[in-house]
Order: sequence, then structure tokens, then C-alpha cells
Amino acid sequence: MSYFPFMIELNNERCLIAGGGTVAYRKVCSMLEFGAVVTVVSPEFCPELLELAWRLCVSDKYSSGHLTLVKRCVQPQDIDGAFVVIMATDDEKVNHDMAELCRQQRILVNVVDVKADCGFYFPAIIKDKEVVISVSTGGQSPVLAGTIKRNIESHLGRSYGDIAERMGELREQIKAQIDGEEERKKAFQQMVRSLLDES
Repeated sequence: MSYFPFMIELNNERCLIAGGGTVAYRKVCSMLEFGAVVTVVSPEFCPELLELAWRLCVSDKYSSGHLTLVKRCVQPQDIDGAFVVIMATDDEKVNHDMAELCRQQRILVNVVDVKADCGFYFPAIIKDKEVVISVSTGGQSPVLAGTIKRNIESHLGRSYGDIAERMGELREQIKAQIDGEEERKKAFQQMVRSLLDES
């Protein structure tokens, strides 16, 4: 059974990542970009995570997000108050047991490379401001999802994020000026065509 795709608000949500390797690093980067408050718990951290933590101290690149590194093994109480948990340790039993605790507490959980323990998957993501495109293979083949993502990216010649921003600015004006759903829809379609022609 395939998974239902939906967009979820992560801004200022507490996210726990257990494990400090390169997989955890990639998840951290993705979640910070969407404004999550991320805590990474691990006895060791890969150089990329340590460098990212240092860069965040001297940069506001992820000003809407936040990163904390905790140097120890993950503990059951670490999931308290978490909105999302990602288990990426080298210990399969710890990953499974923590995933079970998350399910009991109805916390969204992803165990890297263990489909049976996942309540959700990370799609391959293309992000251009507010325009977000995601590709999922239901955990069957992340490599295929990445390949599809790159194929889509190669055909995107415009800044759809800029167009979406402009549409957002004009949306309320159109709603105030035009009555009727069909008439508004036609106006929005014409505006999108016009903005696409300009880009």
C-alpha cells in the first residue's frame, strides 16, 4: 500500500534525531530548512554535523530553525514532547524499541532503512521558496526517488517560487474584486499564464 502524501508544518516543531552520522546530517539539513527545532542525540557526530552546528553559531542561514547536539546515547525520555522522531543509530534494537515507544505515544517516527518501523518516509525534495515538490517510492528505492527528482529539476527552467510569491500577493486582490468561483479561477489561470510568459 502506498503512502498518502501531505504537507506538514514543521516550523518551530521539536524534532529528535538519534544518531550522528551522515544520514542524520542530511535529515538535519532538510528539517532545518523548513524551520524545525532539531535535537540530535548521539555519542559521536560526523564532521559535517559538527561543522553545521558551528556555522549556525556564526550565521543566520537557518534563522527560523534551531539545532542542538547532545553527546550521549539516546534515551526513552528524549522522545517526550517530540513531534517527529528519526532513528538513525547503528543499533537495530535501539532503533526498533524507540520506534515502538513512538508509536505508543502517537509520535511520527522514521527508522532509517527499516520500512516496517516507519510511520512516514522522507521524500526526495525540490524546494524553491514556497513551492515544494516531493518524490517518494514508498521506501522501496530512495535511489530511484533521487533519480526522478533530478529528472524533474532538469526540466524546471523557471523560478516557480517567485511566481508563487507574486500569486500570493495578488490572490487577495482578485478575491476582493471578483465574485464567483469560476470567474476567480479563470482570473488566476490567466495570471499564472502571464507570469509564466514573463519568466
